[in-house]
Amino acid sequence: MARTDPRPTNDSPISRLRIERGLTQAQLAERIGCPQSSVSRWEQTGKAPGTRYLIKIAEALNCDLKDLI
Repeated sequence: MARTDPRPTNDSPISRLRIERGLTQAQLAERIGCPQSSVSRWEQTGKAPGTRYLIKIAEALNCDLKDLI
């Protein structure tokens, strides 16, 4: 089942910034054009996504790339 609330999954930069912006994983995934499961995986593992998605995430969260890694 997809997460529908903005609770943190861990202390990953993506998770922290997403929650600060009041977004759920599903909302972020929709904004960047990926499955919600990908956002969940990045947050759970703390591993940064590829460059293409890092750029999209930075745009969606209105932050710098360096804030995500």
